[in-house]
Amino acid sequence: MKKVVLFAGFAALGILSAAAQSPVNFNARGLVVVSDADMSASALVDGKLLRDNTAKDVLTSIKFPVERGSKSVGTALVSNSLLGSAKTIAVPASGGLAYVLENRLRPDDGVAEYKDAAAELPGGEKLFVVDIANLAAPKAKFGFAVGKYPTSIDINKNELIISTMQSGKELVFIESAPDGKPARFLNLPFGQDSTNKIIDISWHPSGDFIAFTLKSHEVGLYKVLREAGKLKNVELVGKPIKVGTEATFGKFSPDGKHYFVLDSKAPAGKGTGEGELFVVDFSMDGAAEHKIAGKAPVGVNTGSFAISPDGASIVTVSAGKSGLPWTEAGSATGSSLSLFKVANGALTKVVDYPFEGIYPASVAFDKDGSNLAVSVYEYQEYGNGTGGVEFWTVTKGDAPALKKQIAKISVGKGAHTLRVIP
Repeated sequence: MKKVVLFAGFAALGILSAAAQSPVNFNARGLVVVSDADMSASALVDGKLLRDNTAKDVLTSIKFPVERGSKSVGTALVSNSLLGSAKTIAVPASGGLAYVLENRLRPDDGVAEYKDAAAELPGGEKLFVVDIANLAAPKAKFGFAVGKYPTSIDINKNELIISTMQSGKELVFIESAPDGKPARFLNLPFGQDSTNKIIDISWHPSGDFIAFTLKSHEVGLYKVLREAGKLKNVELVGKPIKVGTEATFGKFSPDGKHYFVLDSKAPAGKGTGEGELFVVDFSMDGAAEHKIAGKAPVGVNTGSFAISPDGASIVTVSAGKSGLPWTEAGSATGSSLSLFKVANGALTKVVDYPFEGIYPASVAFDKDGSNLAVSVYEYQEYGNGTGGVEFWTVTKGDAPALKKQIAKISVGKGAHTLRVIP
C-alpha cells in the first residue's frame, strides 16, 4: 500500500511523466518523408553527385509514438527527386496511401558529374502509389505515367492535382480509387502560353479553387467546376500576378483567405541573399485584380514553410550556405528556421533558430501545432551518411517560440519532403 501511495505522489508531482516522456514528441499518427539517394546537396552547386551507387531512393514512414528499434519506422524503395519541388509527395489526412512523384530518373551508374545537375538529370514521368496503412511497414504498390517532369502534387480528400512540364499535360487531375488506382484521369486546360509551365500547385481548403505558381514567377487561380459533386473542369480566375523573382512554394492559410508564396530569389541551392515570403490575396470571383497584400524577408535558400493549424504562426526552413561543396567556406552551416506571427494575413518576424544539418528542405506542424518536424538532407559525416528528421517543440500564444528536441530519427540520405498524417 505504501508503494502505491508513493507512486501516486510522484505522478501528482509530475516526476514520473517527465521521466517517461519520449525524447521525440510529435502529436500525430504518422509522418512520411522521401529521400533522394542520387545526389549530394552540393550537386546543386557544382554538379558532382557524390553518390553511393548501392544506395536507393526510399520513402520512410514513421509511426508515433516512436519506440527504439525498428517497430516505429519502415522504408520502401520509391524513386523520387529533390529537384521536383517541395510538393513531390501527397498524403491524404486519413493516411493509408502516399503518392510520390518521380520528377527525375536515377542516373546511369557510371555518371558521377553534370555541368548543371538541375538541367541534365534525366526526366521522370511517373506517380508512384505506396501503401502506408501499416506505417512500420510501407509497401510500394505500382506507378503510372502522368507527364514528363512532374513538378508538384497536392491532394483534396481523394482528388489529386498534378503539374508537369509536358505540353498538353501541364495540369492533371486524378480521382483516386481506394486502392490508389486512377478512377478518373483528366488533362485540364492550362490556359497559359505553351512556353510557360506550372512549378507549384495548391488546393484551396474548400476544394473549390486551385492556386498555382508559374515558371515565369507569376501566381494565379483556377476555379473548380463540378457536376454532381465531381470535378468536371477548371476555369482561370483573373490574370496571374508577378510575385518576386523566383517564386516557388505556395500554401493557403487554413481559413483560405490568404495565399502565402515563397520567393527564394535564386535557383535551388544557389541563393546568396535573403528570400521573401509574399502574401497574395486572390479575388475569388474575378471582380477585381489579385493583389500582393504583404511580404517579409526570410533566410537564404529557403525551401518551404509550414502554417500552424490555427493559422497564427508560419515557420520557414532555410538551407543557408549548408549545401556548398564541403571544401568551400561556409559549407554545412547556415541552416535555420524562421518563426513568424500571422494576424489577418500580416507577417511579423519573431526570431531565427540556427541548427546543424545540410540542406533542410521541408517543415511540418503536428495536428495541434505543438511540435514541428524538419527534414535534413544530410549531415557533414564521412562514410555513407544518413538524412534525418529533427523535431522542435512549439510555444504558442502572444510570445511564440521554438525549442529543439534532443532526439532525431535517422532516415535515408537525401531526405527532402515531409508529410504528416494527423
